[in-house]
Amino acid sequence: MDYVRGALLALAVFWTLQLIGSWYQMRRYGDAVRDAARSWQGGFLGVGACKVRLGRGAVAIVVLSDDLHVRQFQSMSGFTVFSRFRPHDGFDGLSINEFAARLKTSRLRRSIAQAGTDALERARRAAEAPA
Repeated sequence: MDYVRGALLALAVFWTLQLIGSWYQMRRYGDAVRDAARSWQGGFLGVGACKVRLGRGAVAIVVLSDDLHVRQFQSMSGFTVFSRFRPHDGFDGLSINEFAARLKTSRLRRSIAQAGTDALERARRAAEAPA
């Protein structure tokens, strides 16, 4: 009986740790989106994701200016709740087509490139939406 009690206690502890870690990761995600939206007064923001079964998934944020040039590109990728958004400064100032072409030829992980493409498409749809 002590084995069952110990196993249930360990399960409860790990579940609580996972909840706390998820809360921190959601907070970092929300902070990154808010910071990206606040730092640019005009333009369009897109958030994309790439989910994988095994391996590292990714979330990307792309901010476009009013003239559809990339102002900011950042991504978060990893297995754990300790991963954070990292900026990719080499993409700033590119047009939409240049950004898409550079994503294809970049040395970024495939999941980051796919998440970036998804974020770009969402930002482009926001730009094309009627006001």
